[in-house]
Amino acid sequence: LRVIPAGVGRHLVKSENFAAGFHVGISTSDPEAIRIQFFEQQGIEMTPDTQKEVEKHFTRGELRRVAAGEVGSISYPARMRESYANDLLETLDVSAIRARGFRLVVDYGFSASSYVLPLVLGPLGVEAVAAHAFPSEGEGGPLGGLAASIGQAKRLVPAVGADLGAVFDRAGERLYLIDEQAHEIPVEQALLLYLSLIASSGRSGKLAFPVTVTSQVDRLIEGTELEIVRTRASLQELTKAAVEDGVVFGGAVGGGYVFPDFLPAYDAVASLAKLLELLATVDRPISELVAELPAPTLIHRQMPCPWALKGLIMRVLNERMTGRDVDLTDGIKVFSDRGWAQVLPDPDEPLVHLYAEGETTEASEELAGELRALIEEIEQGEAAAARI
Repeated sequence: LRVIPAGVGRHLVKSENFAAGFHVGISTSDPEAIRIQFFEQQGIEMTPDTQKEVEKHFTRGELRRVAAGEVGSISYPARMRESYANDLLETLDVSAIRARGFRLVVDYGFSASSYVLPLVLGPLGVEAVAAHAFPSEGEGGPLGGLAASIGQAKRLVPAVGADLGAVFDRAGERLYLIDEQAHEIPVEQALLLYLSLIASSGRSGKLAFPVTVTSQVDRLIEGTELEIVRTRASLQELTKAAVEDGVVFGGAVGGGYVFPDFLPAYDAVASLAKLLELLATVDRPISELVAELPAPTLIHRQMPCPWALKGLIMRVLNERMTGRDVDLTDGIKVFSDRGWAQVLPDPDEPLVHLYAEGETTEASEELAGELRALIEEIEQGEAAAARI
């Protein structure tokens, strides 16, 4: 597929019913690292079971060799970007978006989405001022990263009188928003903005969110025909849930949004197009809509934890929480009349994640502090036992 955003590759896997696909790109967190993503059928993220199979065969080196005459050939599909754009447009209310006449600032963050988004915005009648397109051969890449892109978008939005600003990450998967007053919309509230617009549009169906997402999502859908489905806190589980019947939206804090009617995966181009559709019938500035959203009180903290103690900590915590209102979907999430707190071991690093949400930020900090104290007590007890 040559140079494309991962979303186009996912779309081809889904639309042509391929068994699998992969995408090679620069890591969003480390410009010196290369990230290889694997997709399964329908373009979802590789599931843990398939990942274990891949790693098992890779580490054993027991790879099946084929005869020279059975080696497959490489083909280059024609017009796959146009096919992606046309299929996305078919899921949108094009006339409503054209009637609104949006003006945008789009910072591509040096992603290959700059090859695709114009094919979508053109038919939608959207006027866009673009920056930081994918670098061609010999050009430099991003120097300041995501923060520099957001900063430039904040300067451009008032300068051109844009309705909003959109910033893509380097992978073209996550979307960050700037309102018409040049204020960055926090990712926590951006997720609630999508949900609020979906709820007010009268749509029905299921919404997929990880267990770590704020409980405000439950309050926003009260009195609607929407239902929330909680998943484990991983992109694999979120995209797997997104392909289930009846799911109309999914997302997690961090700028990633899923619209399964088009693609069950993070895709900044589709996320922006769907946002324009939701805003098209709401004749109000985006800053007003955000101001009406509940203030987030969810906090996330990280705590160092040796690999050898992760299992012990989770086991002891589970024993101590016996009789409490606990959710074990992922990690341990305990509820009380003050809110909830959750501990979640990191799958890749020697640390655990602490999430907490109370009525205020101070209450959230207090809940997280109590959970941290419990974990430290368990670690200290294990250290004391090791010295005996």
